[in-house]
Amino acid sequence: METGKERKNAPTILIVDDISVNVTILENILTHEGYEAMSALSVQEALELMKQTRPDLILSDLSMPEIDGLEFCRMLKSDQATRDIPFIFITVLNTSKEKEEAFTAGAVDFIPKPFDNVEVLMRVSNHLSSYRLQQEMSDYNRMMHKLVEDQKNQIEREHTNVLKALSRIVKKLDPAGGTHRSNVGHNCNLLAQGLQFSAAYEDEITDDFVETIGVAARLHDIGSFLVSEEGADKEDPEYIRKCAEEGSSVIEEFGADRESGGALEMTRRIAQCHHARWDGSGYPPVKGRQIPLEARIAAVANDFDEMTAPGQSGTILSPEEGQKRINEMSGVYYDPDVVEVFNKLWNRMRTN
Repeated sequence: METGKERKNAPTILIVDDISVNVTILENILTHEGYEAMSALSVQEALELMKQTRPDLILSDLSMPEIDGLEFCRMLKSDQATRDIPFIFITVLNTSKEKEEAFTAGAVDFIPKPFDNVEVLMRVSNHLSSYRLQQEMSDYNRMMHKLVEDQKNQIEREHTNVLKALSRIVKKLDPAGGTHRSNVGHNCNLLAQGLQFSAAYEDEITDDFVETIGVAARLHDIGSFLVSEEGADKEDPEYIRKCAEEGSSVIEEFGADRESGGALEMTRRIAQCHHARWDGSGYPPVKGRQIPLEARIAAVANDFDEMTAPGQSGTILSPEEGQKRINEMSGVYYDPDVVEVFNKLWNRMRTN
C-alpha cells in the first residue's frame, strides 16, 4: 500500500458525524495513510464545505439530528454534480431493512462501528479505485465522443462543400434555371426558420437543418439533368418519376447515408420526394408525414416559384395569385403546417 510520502494529489475524504470522537478517529486513520480529510459535525456543515471542495469519497453517519445520513445521501445522488461521489455509511446497521435503505439511497458500502483500521482503509481504497476508474472511463468516453463529433462535423462540412460545388456546376449547365434554384433554396431556408418557432417542430428543425436545407434544396431538380428526353412534358408522371429516381440515385453515389442523415441525405430526399403530394397522389406514392419534412417544405417553395417567377411556367401568376393557389391545395398537395407558415412569409419570399 502507498505511503503518504508516495501519494501525489491525495484523494480528499469528507467525514460527516455528529459525534466528534468518531470524526477524530477516522481523521487519524485516513491522514496517517496519506489521505486528505475534511470533517463536518452536521449535514448542513458538510454541504457548506462541499461548496468549496469537492470530495472524492464521503463517509457519513446514518443517524444525525435535523438531516440524517439517508437524506444527505439522497440529496447528493439527485444532483448531477455530486451523484457519482462514492458514499459510505459509518454506522451500526443491525437489520436487513436498514441495509436495504442505505443501498437504495445510493450508498456503495458501509463501515461498521467500532472502527477497524484495516477494514476502513481497505473499503476506502477499493471504492476510491473504482471511482477513479469510473472517472477515467467517463473522461475517455467524453474524449471519444468529441472525436467522433469533430469527425462527423468535418465530414458534414466536406459534404456541404460538395453540394455547393455541384450547385455551381448545375448553374453553369443551365444558367436560365439558376435563379429558380437559388429562389427555392432561399425560400426553403425562410420556411424552415418559420417552422422552427412552432412547438411541434422545435426539436426536429435545428439550426443545422435550417442552414442545410438552403443548400440542399438548390439541387431539388438535379435529376432532370440526367433524363435526356427532348421536349419532355415536365408534368408527365413518368418524367417526374425518372427525374426523382435519377436525382436520388446520383446524390446517393456521392455518399448520402440513409441511416446517419446529413446534408447529402437531405439533398437526396428532396430530389426524390419534392413532387410527393400530401394526399399521396404524387411521386413517390407516399403521403402525409411519410413525406420527409424537408421535401414538404421544398414542394411549397418550388411550386410557388414556378407559379410566380418569370420563365418558370407558361402562365405567370402574381405573388398574390400564387399564394391563393398554394392555399387552395393545402391538405391536398401541401402540408397544412408548411402552408400556415408560408402564409406568414410569402411576401418575403424571392420570386425573381
